[in-house]
Amino acid sequence: MIQKENNQAEDLIQFIWNKKGVLALITTIAAVGAIIYSLLIEEKFKSVVTLYPAMSNTVAFTDEVHPEQSAAQFGEEEQAEQMIQVLQSAEIRNVIISKYDLMNHYEIDTTSKIKFTALNKTYEENVSFSRTKYGSVLIEVMDKNPQMAADMANDIANLFDNAKNRMINERSSEALEVAESERNKLKDDIQAIVDTLAALNQLGVVDKETRPTLITALANAKDGSTKQLIEAKIKATDQYGSIYSNYENKLEWMNIRLSTKDAVYEQLKSDANSKFSHKFTVEKASASEKKAYPIRWLIVVVSTISAFLFAIVLLLVFEKIKELNRKES
Repeated sequence: MIQKENNQAEDLIQFIWNKKGVLALITTIAAVGAIIYSLLIEEKFKSVVTLYPAMSNTVAFTDEVHPEQSAAQFGEEEQAEQMIQVLQSAEIRNVIISKYDLMNHYEIDTTSKIKFTALNKTYEENVSFSRTKYGSVLIEVMDKNPQMAADMANDIANLFDNAKNRMINERSSEALEVAESERNKLKDDIQAIVDTLAALNQLGVVDKETRPTLITALANAKDGSTKQLIEAKIKATDQYGSIYSNYENKLEWMNIRLSTKDAVYEQLKSDANSKFSHKFTVEKASASEKKAYPIRWLIVVVSTISAFLFAIVLLLVFEKIKELNRKES
Protein backbone atom coordinates (compact mmCIF):
# COMPACT_ATOMS: atom_id res chain seq x y z
CA MET A 1 0.00 0.00 0.00
CA ILE A 2 2.78 2.42 0.98
CA GLN A 3 4.75 1.37 -2.09
CA LYS A 4 1.73 2.11 -4.28
CA GLU A 5 1.30 5.60 -2.77
CA ASN A 6 5.01 6.29 -3.27
CA ASN A 7 4.73 5.25 -6.91
CA GLN A 8 1.72 7.53 -7.40
CA ALA A 9 3.61 10.45 -5.86
CA GLU A 10 6.59 9.79 -8.11
CA ASP A 11 4.32 9.59 -11.14
CA LEU A 12 2.73 12.92 -10.25
CA ILE A 13 6.12 14.58 -9.80
CA GLN A 14 7.28 13.14 -13.10
CA PHE A 15 4.11 14.35 -14.79
CA ILE A 16 4.59 17.87 -13.44
CA TRP A 17 8.20 17.84 -14.59
CA ASN A 18 7.19 16.71 -18.07
CA LYS A 19 4.61 19.48 -18.26
CA LYS A 20 6.81 22.12 -16.67
CA GLY A 21 6.83 24.26 -19.77
CA VAL A 22 3.03 24.46 -20.01
CA LEU A 23 2.68 24.91 -16.25
CA ALA A 24 5.26 27.68 -16.23
CA LEU A 25 3.48 29.45 -19.06
CA ILE A 26 0.05 29.21 -17.40
CA THR A 27 1.43 30.25 -14.01
CA THR A 28 3.29 33.21 -15.53
CA ILE A 29 0.19 34.37 -17.40
CA ALA A 30 -1.85 34.07 -14.20
CA ALA A 31 0.75 36.00 -12.20
CA VAL A 32 0.92 38.79 -14.78
CA GLY A 33 -2.87 38.91 -14.94
CA ALA A 34 -3.11 39.08 -11.16
CA ILE A 35 -0.58 41.91 -11.04
CA ILE A 36 -2.47 43.89 -13.67
CA TYR A 37 -5.80 43.23 -11.93
CA SER A 38 -4.44 44.25 -8.53
CA LEU A 39 -3.12 47.48 -10.01
CA LEU A 40 -6.53 48.26 -11.47
CA ILE A 41 -8.35 47.82 -8.15
CA GLU A 42 -9.22 51.14 -6.54
CA GLU A 43 -7.19 51.78 -3.43
CA LYS A 44 -9.02 52.33 -0.16
CA PHE A 45 -7.87 53.79 3.14
CA LYS A 46 -9.16 52.80 6.55
CA SER A 47 -9.85 55.04 9.54
CA VAL A 48 -10.83 53.74 12.97
CA VAL A 49 -12.49 55.29 16.02
CA THR A 50 -12.32 53.44 19.34
CA LEU A 51 -15.17 54.02 21.79
CA TYR A 52 -16.22 52.76 25.19
CA PRO A 53 -19.91 52.97 26.14
CA ALA A 54 -20.61 54.89 29.34
CA MET A 55 -22.65 53.35 32.14
CA SER A 56 -25.53 55.83 32.09
CA ASN A 57 -28.88 55.79 33.82
CA THR A 58 -31.67 54.10 31.92
CA VAL A 59 -35.21 55.36 31.97
CA ALA A 60 -37.02 53.81 34.92
CA PHE A 61 -40.68 52.80 34.89
CA THR A 62 -40.54 51.70 38.53
CA ASP A 63 -40.18 53.58 41.81
CA GLU A 64 -36.48 52.72 42.03
CA VAL A 65 -33.65 55.13 41.45
CA HIS A 66 -30.14 53.86 40.77
CA PRO A 67 -27.62 56.59 41.56
CA GLU A 68 -24.78 54.05 41.43
CA GLN A 69 -25.20 53.95 37.66
CA SER A 70 -22.81 56.79 37.01
CA ALA A 71 -22.04 58.13 33.56
CA ALA A 72 -18.39 58.13 34.63
CA GLN A 73 -18.29 54.33 34.56
CA PHE A 74 -17.51 52.11 31.57
CA GLY A 75 -20.46 50.08 30.32
CA GLU A 76 -20.66 46.30 30.32
CA GLU A 77 -20.97 43.92 27.37
CA GLU A 78 -24.68 44.70 27.04
CA GLN A 79 -23.97 48.44 26.67
CA ALA A 80 -21.39 47.70 23.96
CA GLU A 81 -23.93 45.66 22.00
CA GLN A 82 -26.52 48.41 22.43
CA MET A 83 -23.98 50.95 21.20
CA ILE A 84 -23.43 48.93 18.02
CA GLN A 85 -27.20 48.71 17.45
CA VAL A 86 -27.49 52.51 17.68
CA LEU A 87 -24.46 53.05 15.42
CA GLN A 88 -26.06 50.77 12.82
CA SER A 89 -29.36 52.65 12.94
CA ALA A 90 -30.91 54.19 9.85
CA GLU A 91 -30.94 57.56 11.66
CA ILE A 92 -27.14 57.78 11.73
CA ARG A 93 -26.68 56.13 8.33
CA ASN A 94 -29.04 58.59 6.62
CA VAL A 95 -27.29 61.62 8.13
CA ILE A 96 -23.89 60.39 6.91
CA ILE A 97 -25.25 59.51 3.46
CA SER A 98 -26.76 62.97 3.11
CA LYS A 99 -23.80 64.91 4.51
CA TYR A 100 -21.21 63.22 2.30
CA ASP A 101 -23.48 62.77 -0.75
CA LEU A 102 -22.64 59.07 -0.80
CA MET A 103 -25.09 58.38 -3.63
CA ASN A 104 -22.72 60.22 -5.98
CA HIS A 105 -19.54 59.41 -4.09
CA TYR A 106 -20.20 55.66 -4.35
CA GLU A 107 -21.25 56.17 -7.99
CA ILE A 108 -24.66 54.56 -7.51
CA ASP A 109 -26.85 54.44 -10.60
CA THR A 110 -29.54 56.97 -9.71
CA THR A 111 -31.83 55.67 -12.48
CA SER A 112 -31.95 52.20 -10.93
CA LYS A 113 -35.12 51.04 -9.18
CA ILE A 114 -32.99 49.60 -6.38
CA LYS A 115 -30.65 52.57 -5.98
CA PHE A 116 -31.29 52.91 -2.24
CA THR A 117 -30.73 49.19 -1.69
CA ALA A 118 -27.47 49.43 -3.63
CA LEU A 119 -26.49 52.53 -1.65
CA ASN A 120 -27.14 50.89 1.72
CA LYS A 121 -25.26 47.76 0.65
CA THR A 122 -22.23 49.79 -0.45
CA TYR A 123 -22.37 51.78 2.80
CA GLU A 124 -22.37 48.56 4.85
CA GLU A 125 -19.43 47.25 2.81
CA ASN A 126 -17.39 50.33 3.68
CA VAL A 127 -18.61 51.09 7.21
CA SER A 128 -18.43 48.44 9.92
CA PHE A 129 -18.81 48.20 13.69
CA SER A 130 -17.38 45.56 16.00
CA ARG A 131 -16.86 44.87 19.69
CA THR A 132 -13.42 43.98 20.98
CA LYS A 133 -12.65 41.46 23.71
CA TYR A 134 -11.93 44.42 26.01
CA GLY A 135 -15.48 45.77 25.70
CA SER A 136 -14.68 48.68 23.39
CA VAL A 137 -16.42 49.35 20.09
CA LEU A 138 -14.57 50.01 16.84
CA ILE A 139 -15.96 52.17 14.04
CA GLU A 140 -14.10 51.32 10.82
CA VAL A 141 -14.59 53.29 7.61
CA MET A 142 -13.00 52.45 4.26
CA ASP A 143 -12.84 55.00 1.47
CA LYS A 144 -10.72 56.00 -1.50
CA ASN A 145 -10.30 59.41 0.14
CA PRO A 146 -8.32 59.00 3.41
CA GLN A 147 -9.52 62.30 4.89
CA MET A 148 -13.13 61.52 4.07
CA ALA A 149 -12.80 58.11 5.74
CA ALA A 150 -11.53 59.81 8.91
CA ASP A 151 -14.22 62.50 8.85
CA MET A 152 -16.99 59.95 8.35
CA ALA A 153 -15.74 57.78 11.22
CA ASN A 154 -15.54 60.76 13.59
CA ASP A 155 -18.97 62.05 12.55
CA ILE A 156 -20.55 58.63 13.12
CA ALA A 157 -19.05 58.60 16.62
CA ASN A 158 -20.38 62.09 17.33
CA LEU A 159 -23.85 61.21 16.03
CA PHE A 160 -24.09 58.34 18.52
CA ASP A 161 -24.80 60.74 21.41
CA ASN A 162 -27.46 62.57 19.39
CA ALA A 163 -29.27 59.36 18.50
CA LYS A 164 -29.01 57.90 22.00
CA ASN A 165 -30.22 61.13 23.63
CA ARG A 166 -33.17 61.35 21.25
CA MET A 167 -34.21 57.79 22.14
CA ILE A 168 -33.86 58.48 25.86
CA ASN A 169 -35.69 61.82 25.59
CA GLU A 170 -38.62 60.27 23.75
CA ARG A 171 -38.92 57.36 26.13
CA SER A 172 -38.43 59.59 29.17
CA SER A 173 -41.12 62.01 28.01
CA GLU A 174 -43.66 59.18 27.87
CA ALA A 175 -42.60 57.90 31.28
CA LEU A 176 -42.58 61.44 32.66
CA GLU A 177 -46.27 61.89 31.83
CA VAL A 178 -47.12 58.67 33.67
CA ALA A 179 -44.92 59.59 36.66
CA GLU A 180 -46.39 63.10 36.85
CA SER A 181 -49.94 61.74 36.78
CA GLU A 182 -49.18 59.22 39.55
CA ARG A 183 -47.38 61.88 41.58
CA ASN A 184 -50.25 64.35 41.32
CA LYS A 185 -52.79 61.69 42.28
CA LEU A 186 -50.71 60.77 45.31
CA LYS A 187 -50.52 64.44 46.32
CA ASP A 188 -54.30 64.69 46.04
CA ASP A 189 -54.73 61.58 48.22
CA ILE A 190 -52.33 63.02 50.80
CA GLN A 191 -54.21 66.31 50.87
CA ALA A 192 -57.48 64.45 51.39
CA ILE A 193 -56.01 62.68 54.43
CA VAL A 194 -54.61 65.95 55.79
CA ASP A 195 -58.08 67.52 55.44
CA THR A 196 -59.67 64.54 57.20
CA LEU A 197 -57.20 64.79 60.09
CA ALA A 198 -57.89 68.53 60.34
CA ALA A 199 -61.64 67.81 60.53
CA LEU A 200 -61.07 65.25 63.30
CA ASN A 201 -58.94 67.83 65.11
CA GLN A 202 -61.90 70.22 64.97
CA LEU A 203 -63.99 67.54 66.68
CA GLY A 204 -61.43 67.40 69.47
CA VAL A 205 -59.49 64.29 68.44
CA VAL A 206 -55.79 64.54 69.24
CA ASP A 207 -52.80 62.60 67.93
CA LYS A 208 -51.33 59.62 69.77
CA GLU A 209 -48.42 61.64 71.20
CA THR A 210 -50.83 64.13 72.86
CA ARG A 211 -53.31 61.58 74.24
CA PRO A 212 -51.33 60.61 77.42
CA THR A 213 -51.28 64.28 78.48
CA LEU A 214 -55.11 64.66 78.48
CA ILE A 215 -55.65 62.85 81.78
CA THR A 216 -52.96 64.96 83.48
CA ALA A 217 -54.40 68.14 81.98
CA LEU A 218 -57.87 67.19 83.21
CA ALA A 219 -56.58 66.62 86.76
CA ASN A 220 -54.79 69.97 86.78
CA ALA A 221 -57.69 71.95 85.28
CA LYS A 222 -58.75 74.86 87.55
CA ASP A 223 -62.08 75.88 86.08
CA GLY A 224 -65.13 74.14 84.72
CA SER A 225 -64.87 75.36 81.12
CA THR A 226 -61.35 74.00 80.77
CA LYS A 227 -62.45 70.67 82.25
CA GLN A 228 -65.37 70.50 79.80
CA LEU A 229 -63.03 71.21 76.87
CA ILE A 230 -60.59 68.49 77.94
CA GLU A 231 -63.40 66.02 78.62
CA ALA A 232 -64.78 66.70 75.15
CA LYS A 233 -61.37 65.97 73.64
CA ILE A 234 -61.08 62.74 75.64
CA LYS A 235 -64.55 61.66 74.51
CA ALA A 236 -63.86 62.49 70.85
CA THR A 237 -60.49 60.75 70.99
CA ASP A 238 -62.04 57.66 72.55
CA GLN A 239 -64.63 57.60 69.79
CA TYR A 240 -62.50 58.48 66.75
CA GLY A 241 -58.92 57.93 68.00
CA SER A 242 -58.41 54.62 66.16
CA ILE A 243 -59.60 56.20 62.89
CA TYR A 244 -57.29 59.16 63.48
CA SER A 245 -54.33 56.80 64.11
CA ASN A 246 -55.05 54.84 60.95
CA TYR A 247 -55.04 58.02 58.91
CA GLU A 248 -51.81 59.13 60.60
CA ASN A 249 -50.10 55.85 59.71
CA LYS A 250 -51.40 56.00 56.17
CA LEU A 251 -50.21 59.59 55.82
CA GLU A 252 -46.71 58.63 56.98
CA TRP A 253 -46.54 55.78 54.46
CA MET A 254 -47.88 57.95 51.63
CA ASN A 255 -45.33 60.69 52.36
CA ILE A 256 -42.56 58.09 52.02
CA ARG A 257 -44.05 57.02 48.68
CA LEU A 258 -44.27 60.65 47.58
CA SER A 259 -40.59 61.18 48.39
CA THR A 260 -39.71 58.24 46.12
CA LYS A 261 -42.10 59.44 43.41
CA ASP A 262 -40.49 62.88 43.57
CA ALA A 263 -37.03 61.38 43.03
CA VAL A 264 -38.22 59.31 40.06
CA TYR A 265 -40.04 62.30 38.61
CA GLU A 266 -36.96 64.53 38.85
CA GLN A 267 -34.79 61.84 37.23
CA LEU A 268 -37.23 61.38 34.36
CA LYS A 269 -37.55 65.15 33.96
CA SER A 270 -33.78 65.37 33.71
CA ASP A 271 -33.62 62.47 31.23
CA ALA A 272 -36.37 63.99 29.07
CA ASN A 273 -34.25 67.12 28.55
CA SER A 274 -30.78 65.62 28.84
CA LYS A 275 -27.93 65.97 26.40
CA PHE A 276 -25.52 63.55 28.05
CA SER A 277 -22.48 61.97 26.47
CA HIS A 278 -22.91 58.20 26.46
CA LYS A 279 -19.42 57.32 25.30
CA PHE A 280 -15.72 57.64 26.01
CA THR A 281 -13.67 58.31 22.89
CA VAL A 282 -10.39 56.47 23.34
CA GLU A 283 -9.00 57.37 19.94
CA LYS A 284 -10.39 59.59 17.19
CA ALA A 285 -9.91 58.73 13.54
CA SER A 286 -7.19 60.37 11.50
CA ALA A 287 -6.42 60.27 7.78
CA SER A 288 -4.38 57.15 7.02
CA GLU A 289 -1.17 57.51 5.03
CA LYS A 290 -1.15 53.83 4.05
CA LYS A 291 -3.77 52.05 1.99
CA ALA A 292 -5.66 49.18 3.60
CA TYR A 293 -6.99 47.66 0.37
CA PRO A 294 -6.10 45.95 -1.87
CA ILE A 295 -3.27 43.79 -0.50
CA ARG A 296 -1.64 43.31 -3.88
CA TRP A 297 1.02 40.76 -2.97
CA LEU A 298 -1.64 38.52 -1.43
CA ILE A 299 -3.80 38.73 -4.56
CA VAL A 300 -0.82 37.84 -6.77
CA VAL A 301 0.35 34.95 -4.56
CA VAL A 302 -3.11 33.41 -4.15
CA SER A 303 -3.95 33.82 -7.84
CA THR A 304 -0.62 32.32 -8.96
CA ILE A 305 -0.83 29.30 -6.67
CA SER A 306 -4.48 28.73 -7.59
CA ALA A 307 -3.66 28.90 -11.31
CA PHE A 308 -0.75 26.47 -10.87
CA LEU A 309 -2.89 23.91 -9.02
CA PHE A 310 -5.82 24.33 -11.44
CA ALA A 311 -3.48 23.83 -14.40
CA ILE A 312 -2.16 20.57 -12.91
CA VAL A 313 -5.69 19.26 -12.42
CA LEU A 314 -6.67 20.30 -15.95
CA LEU A 315 -3.62 18.66 -17.51
CA LEU A 316 -4.26 15.45 -15.53
CA VAL A 317 -7.83 15.38 -16.85
CA PHE A 318 -6.65 15.88 -20.44
CA GLU A 319 -4.03 13.17 -19.99
CA LYS A 320 -6.64 10.77 -18.63
CA ILE A 321 -8.95 11.50 -21.57
CA LYS A 322 -6.10 10.79 -24.01
CA GLU A 323 -5.36 7.52 -22.25
CA LEU A 324 -9.00 6.42 -22.47
CA ASN A 325 -9.17 7.33 -26.16
CA ARG A 326 -6.05 5.25 -26.88
CA LYS A 327 -7.57 2.24 -25.12
CA GLU A 328 -10.79 2.56 -27.12
CA SER A 329 -8.89 2.75 -30.43
